Amino acid sequence: MKSKEEKKKSESESITFRIPAKLLNELRQESEKKQVTLNTLTNQILTDHIVWHTYAKQTGLFYVPKPLISRAINELTEEQLSSITEEAVKNKLKDLVLLIRDEFTASSFLDMTEDWARISDFSYKHEISEGGRINRFMIQHDLGKNYAFLKRNVSICIRGFVA
Repeated sequence: MKSKEEKKKSESESITFRIPAKLLNELRQESEKKQVTLNTLTNQILTDHIVWHTYAKQTGLFYVPKPLISRAINELTEEQLSSITEEAVKNKLKDLVLLIRDEFTASSFLDMTEDWARISDFSYKHEISEGGRINRFMIQHDLGKNYAFLKRNVSICIRGFVA
């Protein structure tokens, strides 16, 4: 029986890329900063691209500065946030999960949420208890009370759609 390490080695291939020297230098600096090998960093970048960024444009995702989104969300009432959340989950988030994960289940939504938190570089903790029946995400987003309300509402709406 093969160990996990042996499986990883047998499932990978070697390939050569020509990368501009300046970009390679920046990648090396980033790998040192993150204390990972250049190979590991490159695999992380490629994985993030395949599991997230390739779908961003198709699903209407784009980057917005944190202060802008925080201020906009914190100007809304909880009633407005609830309405926006329900519409977004029904019309966009479900399609996003289906596109990225090929299914719309609580598990696929949680997997996507974990990818989003990691790629967005939010500090987060994912706890699983009671044999996988209970998943708890704690995300440190620093976007204010209304953003926390919004995220809770998304979870509630998701539960309503996958139940």
